[in-house]
Amino acid sequence: MSDLPVIYDSSGPVPQTAEELRAKIVALATTMSPGITTELPGSLIEDIVSTSTGGAIVCDQARVDLLNSVGPLGANIALLNLLSQQYGVPGQKSEGLTTVPVSFTGPAGFAIPQGFLVSDGNYQYALDDATIIPSSGTTSPVTCNATVSGVWAVPAGTVTNIATSLPADITLTCTNLTAGVPGSEAETVPEYRARVWDAGMKTVQGYPGFIRTGLNAVENIVARLTSVVQDSERWVIMCGGGDIYSMAGAIYKSAGDISRLKGSTLNVTGISNANPGVVTTDLTHGFTSGQIARITGANGISGVNNVDLTITVINPHSFSIGVDTSSSGTWTSGGEVTPNLRNQTVTINDWPDNYAIPFVTPLQQLITITYQWRTEGVNYLTDATILSLVSTPTINYINAIYSGKPLNINTLKDVFLDAVNGTLNKDLFSVLNVVVTVNGTITDVDANTNIISGDPYSYWFIPDDGVYVSGA
Repeated sequence: MSDLPVIYDSSGPVPQTAEELRAKIVALATTMSPGITTELPGSLIEDIVSTSTGGAIVCDQARVDLLNSVGPLGANIALLNLLSQQYGVPGQKSEGLTTVPVSFTGPAGFAIPQGFLVSDGNYQYALDDATIIPSSGTTSPVTCNATVSGVWAVPAGTVTNIATSLPADITLTCTNLTAGVPGSEAETVPEYRARVWDAGMKTVQGYPGFIRTGLNAVENIVARLTSVVQDSERWVIMCGGGDIYSMAGAIYKSAGDISRLKGSTLNVTGISNANPGVVTTDLTHGFTSGQIARITGANGISGVNNVDLTITVINPHSFSIGVDTSSSGTWTSGGEVTPNLRNQTVTINDWPDNYAIPFVTPLQQLITITYQWRTEGVNYLTDATILSLVSTPTINYINAIYSGKPLNINTLKDVFLDAVNGTLNKDLFSVLNVVVTVNGTITDVDANTNIISGDPYSYWFIPDDGVYVSGA
């Protein structure tokens, strides 16, 4: 076969026809042994040529198939692993660990070692890297990994227990200001192919592709939280699940012009005249009651800019500020709220220089789904039975949506109907409503649509017990 050329067209290598292969075999034979076609009986020549052509057809097709398989989308696992090594990305990932950003408060200078354990009362989390309490007494959020694999929710403010013993004279507390990132399921072969394909395409796609490939190589990174968003002439990079220093390092190595990176902005959309005043924001703020925030740049209203404000949360987009604004003038425009809990800034030391790397760890939008249903067909099933059919596919759909992307009510209805169709005829359903709560609040679809956009810098998550069914 090495003497037979591979034929290419615009779609790549293609198999040759029997006539083409026969002609080439005869030509090669006469070149190697002149007179062979005249010195042997014609029937013998025909038998040799026909048999050789049949074998060449099989070999030529196998050769074409092999060449076409040299790529992430068609390669077998062994070749796919080889391609992942050539592209510099990790092999197929096993089940990931749930991670949570934890802030420690204690005496300045106290060193907290790697592996230090904290707990939410149900699970324990180990500190990923050693950290030291700064002069302020409170660390920036540092990554802690669950000590067992699995997928579960870690709401903000729940990791408050110190599990590792401390010296008698040391008082140390901890909390998570934002929700943890549930661990990812084991990577499927199609997901692995897509990641290797993306790694191979990064030199074609350029800037965003390089960043996504670099981030997806970080251990415990959750692929659906990774996004590169263009914001005018700058870039907002979203990622989560991995160690914050590892993620920042991946961004530093892949982003090129780091001066164009920025975080998200939590803008004020209104401040009421009341006691206390109430602030509304464009993005989900992510605060819990009792936290301290500041507002800068609010126009038309006095007494709220550049002062510490104690927050009482009203809903995901509003909070009161503990200040009487009844006579402070009317808010007209502007205002930015800090801190923006989704924003991270990590300093990377590339000796002798230091570089600040900003990025966004998307906040969690914790949701529940209630299906209200009725069928005109004969039904002997309870709500509990229907729930057993629809719960898993509903969770799989929601927990696969990428950060910043909408929740589609039409898709949820399709998921429900497809799940029950083997038991109840989906064509006989006369009522099917979907009620969605987001962070504890019933949330309607966007105007004139059947989707819920949610927050552009957050992600959807539904726990195992987050699906309900009610016969309408």
